[in-house]
Amino acid sequence: MKDRQAVLLRIAFLAGSVTDGVALLPMLFPPLANLLLGHNETSAGYRFAMNYAAALMFGWTALLAWAYRRPIERRFVAALTALVILGLVLAEVVAVRAGVFSAWRMAPTWCLQTALLLLFGSAYHYPFRRIAAAGITAGLDNPPKPNI
Repeated sequence: MKDRQAVLLRIAFLAGSVTDGVALLPMLFPPLANLLLGHNETSAGYRFAMNYAAALMFGWTALLAWAYRRPIERRFVAALTALVILGLVLAEVVAVRAGVFSAWRMAPTWCLQTALLLLFGSAYHYPFRRIAAAGITAGLDNPPKPNI
């Protein structure tokens, strides 16, 4: 069971680190942000915020690469990553509602984030799913006998 979870965690950590690495590009290169998101902001304040965010994104990319090396021991990084993804989704929804981005431009990102959430969640909870499935099966196969 640990081997299967290790494989799932490694896949999640690799997918996350590659995704984060690609996400750095529009943060560092404004023309790419304009192409992908239709966002053409280049003010000094915006560039400062993006550079700050890029540093955090790079750090998380390194954290995921670090977790990849010992996935079972560092599996909690998967749970933390799911929280980060949920925070990003929330920020994106707020931006779309405020008219900063069009929903259609965010849809591919939301699909990717959904896939990553499912991947990280299933990898982190893999042993619990197996135990729960075994318990449910065992309960159906061997129902408790009444005490009379």
